[in-house]
Amino acid sequence: MATEQNHARRIAAIDVGTNTVMCLVADVLPDGSLEVLTDEERFARLGEGVDETGRLSEASMDRVVARLAECKTTAERFDAETIVIGATSASRDATNTEELIRRVNDELGLDYRVLSGEEEAELSFRGALALVPGTSEARVLDVGGGSTEIVVGEDGAIRFRTSMDVGSVRLTEQFFLSTPPSAVQIRRAERALDAVLGMISRDSLAGLPLIEGGGTARVLASLIGAGEPAPTIPRRVVREWRDRLLTMSPDKVRALNPDMLGGREDIAGATLLILDAVMQRFGFEAFIAGQGGLRHGLALLNGER
Repeated sequence: MATEQNHARRIAAIDVGTNTVMCLVADVLPDGSLEVLTDEERFARLGEGVDETGRLSEASMDRVVARLAECKTTAERFDAETIVIGATSASRDATNTEELIRRVNDELGLDYRVLSGEEEAELSFRGALALVPGTSEARVLDVGGGSTEIVVGEDGAIRFRTSMDVGSVRLTEQFFLSTPPSAVQIRRAERALDAVLGMISRDSLAGLPLIEGGGTARVLASLIGAGEPAPTIPRRVVREWRDRLLTMSPDKVRALNPDMLGGREDIAGATLLILDAVMQRFGFEAFIAGQGGLRHGLALLNGER
């Protein structure tokens, strides 16, 4: 495929998160827009136990290598000219990530790049805006398995960004000792969230629409049956589903939508707990459920090179 600057570049962008491995193949067009060819989600739970042990387990690394092999096959099927990997919270936090980096390089011939929290936040912001037409400025929230990013940008410039060590897998492992969690466990998780969010100035997030660009948005949009690409969802709906999921067993959560919730059934309640806490803390009455995220930002960044 032609790679001159005035032609589209086909990029396979892979986001290795704490819970999922997301594989996007897209054409980056000369005007800087994205044409998505495929967008696949696989579950690997790389961050399983990292909070407790500080290490990636052999089983979780095996799962990630297997998922990345599948992503490589997808990239080759679509004739992607570049495959780029961006790894996030679990890979940042573990003390033995070098072992996974070596395995990915030796077994698959791919570079496994661990992103800083700041890089993750900025790429998530760019990717989220890419799939919300007509939006050039926003507050972007990305609730991940191990971390949560908040970025504020206007006219293409980032004016605030933060990456917090709180995510749905981390919160579940730290506080939810039973399934479903008890009221006491939920209150402890809420207090921990309040402490983290309390370090962010409310003024930092004022004045722009809120976009959630992670799996949280896709899950909630599917649960409410939203048909449009980027629906606006009120906070009361977030709260209703938060309370509902936190009282359900993982099997019952998965049964609501096996295709969407299978693989995240045990952490879905924690995900909405984080989203609701952010909206409550900073006074958001609604959010836009976007489809773009870190992988879209990775594709845009590498498509320009």
